[in-house]
Amino acid sequence: MAEKQDYSQSELFTQELDNGQFKPRLRSNPFFTRFRGYEKALLLIMGLVLLSIISFSLGVEKGRHSVLVSNKSIEQVKYTIQIGAFKNRNLALRQAQVLAKKGLTPLVFVKGSYIILCVGKFSNQESAQPLLSQLQRTYAGCRIRRL
Repeated sequence: MAEKQDYSQSELFTQELDNGQFKPRLRSNPFFTRFRGYEKALLLIMGLVLLSIISFSLGVEKGRHSVLVSNKSIEQVKYTIQIGAFKNRNLALRQAQVLAKKGLTPLVFVKGSYIILCVGKFSNQESAQPLLSQLQRTYAGCRIRRL
């Protein structure tokens, strides 16, 4: 048998007087109005630092990918002919231009405090030997070296 309840159950939704539809209440304090001025500045700075770290790491990954691609192409080319080692960068670049005018492919790279000037890309030492004998007439100290 059902007993009579002494309390009344409250309604979940109240109806407005006008049209009977539910109207949501507007929030009186949005998210950013809860923070003080210096806290907003700190949040902005932290966001910018986080964004710069993410963009830097993506750039490093992109650079690492391009280095891996270029290293794969260099693996097929194992030898070159070293013309000389220079302390002065301008002298090395000038000599590289002279070699390029002769129709050779100069390679200039830095190793320690020296600028190394090389010519050609070869898969083995035997293929570099004819050019080496031709270059030894002009450049006395040239030699075949690994890349």
